[in-house]
Amino acid sequence: MKGGAVNDRVQLLAGRAGIPYVGGKKVRAPSLRAVPNTDMIAAGVPLRERNRRGRWAEGSTTADTVYDRTVNGPEDDPLSQVPLGGFDSTA
Repeated sequence: MKGGAVNDRVQLLAGRAGIPYVGGKKVRAPSLRAVPNTDMIAAGVPLRERNRRGRWAEGSTTADTVYDRTVNGPEDDPLSQVPLGGFDSTA
């Protein structure tokens, strides 16, 4: 699947879940990458290790400048509102 198709699917599912925007920003495929990074920040994982796990370049600050969503509350996590069993087809 191409990147654009992944992004389209994420936006479609976020819209269906009723959360097309989080913190004033449209939910996109990169939003899914931010969640693990934010969790690692909360757990005190150093930037160097987050760069390794996120496959960012050594010394990069992208994990802190682009993928840090700690300013959002837990209720803003786009994945927290997605039903675990999928979407109810009767809705």
